[in-house]
Amino acid sequence: MEHKPTLRVLEILEALAAENKGMSLTKLSEKTGSLKGTIFPILKTLVEKRYVSYEAAAQLYSPGIACSMLSRSFLDRSFWLTLVYNEMSDMVKQCNEVCQMGILDGADVLYINKVQAEQTVQLASHIGTRLPAIFSALGKSLICEYSDEQIRKWYPDGFTPLTPYSTRSVEALREQLEDVKIRGYSVDNREINEETICCAIPLKQRNKTIAALSISIPVFRATETKREETVHILLAARARIEKALGAMPDVNFYQ
Repeated sequence: MEHKPTLRVLEILEALAAENKGMSLTKLSEKTGSLKGTIFPILKTLVEKRYVSYEAAAQLYSPGIACSMLSRSFLDRSFWLTLVYNEMSDMVKQCNEVCQMGILDGADVLYINKVQAEQTVQLASHIGTRLPAIFSALGKSLICEYSDEQIRKWYPDGFTPLTPYSTRSVEALREQLEDVKIRGYSVDNREINEETICCAIPLKQRNKTIAALSISIPVFRATETKREETVHILLAARARIEKALGAMPDVNFYQ
């Protein structure tokens, strides 16, 4: 049985984590579906305990330092995530583009880690973002072995494109997913953001996909040579990571 007061706290924290610029009490109320009078006392306590930060001048709430400490604790205790993060850092050094890690959360990709590049112009994104798996490179790597029936259950009314380049049908998506299985990597060609091309790889442990890694490139830098180099970097990292994962206990984010 779900404990509603606890769920309300979690909904608040998840809503704040998904918003990059902070949220007002009104917007947070709309996002969580709870009355302002209901969530205000919860926010007050979370602010006092530093799980939420409040900027009085702008009247905006955002995740606090205590959330960061919890996240850091989880990462520090998960050796395999540290290994992956080190690989991500090496990948960024090689291509000087942002590298992100995601897992599947329902029909969405949940972004759980990121290594920023030193480029002046690069993808603006943050940990905690959720995006439709059917459009993102990370998502396509994560769902490439899902059946059309499973995907249709997520979208009974069809796909709602995010850009003019977004995949419009299960049939078109299936072609891309089959390519992922053959080539070993996926591509988001401006389907999430018209200014960005993204390539991704699934990470498997004993033939089970547990996460995915991506490199995102602004369209004006995404030459054919750059894209080929990016894919090579991703595939090489995948081989190293999966070799290490093969010697580790089973990974499961939801246990």
